[in-house]
Amino acid sequence: MSIQVIKQNVGVDISKDDFKVCFFQLKQDQQSRIKASRTFKNTLAGFKEFAKWMDKHRAADIVLCITVEATGVYYEPLVHFLHDEQHYHISVVLPNKSKAFAKSLNVKTKTDKVDAQILGQMGLERNLEPWAPMCTSLFAIKQLTRERVSLLDEKVALMNKLHARQHAYAPSKDVIKRLQQRLKLLEKQLQQVEQLIQQAIKEDPALKERIDKVCQVRGLGWVTVATIVAETNGFELFSSQSQLTSFAGYDIVERQSGSSIKGKTRISKKGNHFIRRALYCPALTAVRYEPQFKQLYERVTLRTAIKMKGLVAVQRKLLLLIYTLFKKNENYDPNFANKQKQFLGSRQETSPAYAG
Repeated sequence: MSIQVIKQNVGVDISKDDFKVCFFQLKQDQQSRIKASRTFKNTLAGFKEFAKWMDKHRAADIVLCITVEATGVYYEPLVHFLHDEQHYHISVVLPNKSKAFAKSLNVKTKTDKVDAQILGQMGLERNLEPWAPMCTSLFAIKQLTRERVSLLDEKVALMNKLHARQHAYAPSKDVIKRLQQRLKLLEKQLQQVEQLIQQAIKEDPALKERIDKVCQVRGLGWVTVATIVAETNGFELFSSQSQLTSFAGYDIVERQSGSSIKGKTRISKKGNHFIRRALYCPALTAVRYEPQFKQLYERVTLRTAIKMKGLVAVQRKLLLLIYTLFKKNENYDPNFANKQKQFLGSRQETSPAYAG
């Protein structure tokens, strides 16, 4: 007599060119087994072949779950394709979650095949939230903000090239003229993209209300906030501040072993670089005009003697502030930190332990 399947999950580890999958089944004896594993091309044809392969191996009367790690942008076409099929339970997990799960299993090997197995087992043992595609407005904003970054990079490179040509020996007027024309075109396209971002925000009143509240913080403009909100899908995947800091690459990495190895602490930078880039200039402004950020910057700089570490600390705090205000849909209170200290102090003074 065969043992009945009670849960099934496919772990997917995806890269630019292909993705490895591992099909797990949990049976009534509470033993998980690998039913099949395979590699598919990260193309539409590969997605269709993957769907047929899953239908071949699945138990028809049990919901098929699929666990995918959010690796850059490479996972997006696959999860959108699977979501359109409408008969899968898709979960997208952040890299720090799958890494923590692997540690709990004491898995030390790091390969694509092993990662797919870990994701497959994780989907069996955990009740993961179902993934839903980004709303239309945020998807459009994400594409536009990334295009804006690309245009800014092109503009800087072109300005440097123009500067070099203008100061070279016997510069060609025709070359300089063409460079200036291209620069004007880029500036025009930048204005168009920024107008489209504003228009996309205005067309979603609920989103506009939240972004306007976050922009009450001096240093945070609508482009910065829109970039961060779009890159995080409105913070849908995040349930804690630590998850967000890890996703953005602001988590701290420490290299220390015994008494001989004492490396410097630093941020991992293994995260969304669009977020870190968007927060650089706002951090400079916040340090000048927001007392709480100025105090943080001075405290970290005094302790480390490195100004950049102070700015990074401000960037991280700005990110967490955006997260809090956006999620709670609250107005910014610049005196919140002081009020909280006073409240905690008054509670301590009136407590029996404080009274003696």
